[in-house]
This record gives sequence, C-alpha cells and structure tokens, in this order.
Amino acid sequence: MSEAEAISLESPGKGASNMRSLERAMDVLDALVKHEGPVRLADVARATGLHRATALRILTTLQKRDYVTSDAGGYRVGVAVLAAAHAFLVSDSVSRAAAPVLQELAATTGLTASYHVRSGMERIVVARVEGTYPLRYQLPIGRRLPLYLGAGKVLAAWMTEADLEELISTAGTMRSAEGVVITPEALRGQLALIRTRGYNITVNERAVGTSGASAPVHGVDGDVVGVATLSGPSERHSIDELEAWVPELRRAAGALAAAQARVL
Repeated sequence: MSEAEAISLESPGKGASNMRSLERAMDVLDALVKHEGPVRLADVARATGLHRATALRILTTLQKRDYVTSDAGGYRVGVAVLAAAHAFLVSDSVSRAAAPVLQELAATTGLTASYHVRSGMERIVVARVEGTYPLRYQLPIGRRLPLYLGAGKVLAAWMTEADLEELISTAGTMRSAEGVVITPEALRGQLALIRTRGYNITVNERAVGTSGASAPVHGVDGDVVGVATLSGPSERHSIDELEAWVPELRRAAGALAAAQARVL
C-alpha cells in the first residue's frame, strides 16, 4: 500500500478536505496570475466562485508565503511566484531542449522564433529567440495568450470537440487585434483549414503590425503538444515570404518534437 493510499484510508474526510482547500488556493492564485494588475477581493471571489470570506482567508495565507502581495489597488502575485518561475526556467527540460532549435530557426529566417504550449484554454510562451528586427510588442516568457488568435489556432485546430466547445463558450466575444469579430462558425472554418494545410499564417491578427507563421509540434502519440512560431514586423515580412519559410518552420517543428521526445 502506498503512503497516499494509507493516508486516504486513515482519514478520508480530512484528505478530501485538504485537497479541496488546495484546489481553492490554486484557483485564487490562478485568478491573480491571469491579471496583469491588482485585483480586488470582490473580483477574486467572483472569478473563483468563492465566498469573499473564504477568498480573503486564502489570500492572507498566500500573502504570508509571499505568493501574494497587496496594495491600495488590490491583490497581485508576490515575489515568490517569480522565484517559482525561475525554478521552472532552469529545470524545465522541454524549454531547454527547444532553445537550440529556436536559435537555428531565428538565425536562418531572421524572424523571432518561439515555442508555445497549451495551458487550459490559453497558450503560454515557454521559449523564445529574438529575430533580426524586434517585434512591436513584448513577447515575454510565461505570457498567456488566447487560443483563438494567431499561433493559438494551431493548438485549437487539434482540440477535441468538447474542448473546442469550452473554448468558444468561455472566450466571450472573440476579436482580432484590429477589432474584427471572429464568430464561432468562422473560427471552426479557420481551424479546419489549418488542419488541412498543416500550418497557419496570420497578419495583424493577435498584434497590429505583426505577421506570423506557425506549425504544430506533435508528441510521440501523434497529439499536438505545442506550436512553433515565426513572427516579425508585417511591413518587412509579407505573406509570400512567410509561406516561403514554412518548410523551414515545419522542419523546426519536427526537430522540437524529436528533442521533446528525448527529454520526456
């Protein structure tokens, strides 16, 4: 019998209660992570579905451990989260394995090369190498981005139908950076085209002034586990140029898949 099984048999009620408390704490921390500024207590409670008193107790506990800090504007993630992020960057085998592949891709194309993985109904930048010309927006490691725009659609294209329904239902009104509304029907059509072509090219979709090409990275079982992306200023990189770089992008996606398979 494992230690976890023994604990469960000895005190099943306490174990379930502790697990629920942990889930609530993670929900609260996640609510803060998803905001780039202070969040009021009422908004934390609303985002997590918790009573305000419960949310406050959790925030107070997290604040004692420096995972949360507060000021007049509300609550936000604390310095301990930065330490956790650093621990991920120095220990994550996938991002380390991706680095040389992205370096070669950026050097060959002159574009910014990045690798993204899915986290729930979003994608997260886990590795990035700058191109010759800087992007007009910041693309920091750890940035959360939508699945219905840009490279995110490559991940969405291979989602299960249930996950796609959840994405559509939770995303609210889907708009591009230029304000164009993306209907669920239009999104489904775009995802079908991506599956057929095996890659995606966008201009001014997630960020105005930026063009990008992206291709799926497949795991050993064939599932899409990430997306390799090339991006740069749209005035310097036309759709035709991005199309010309697709073979190199797909080669890099294959190299990322092989590198990831070796370390997992």
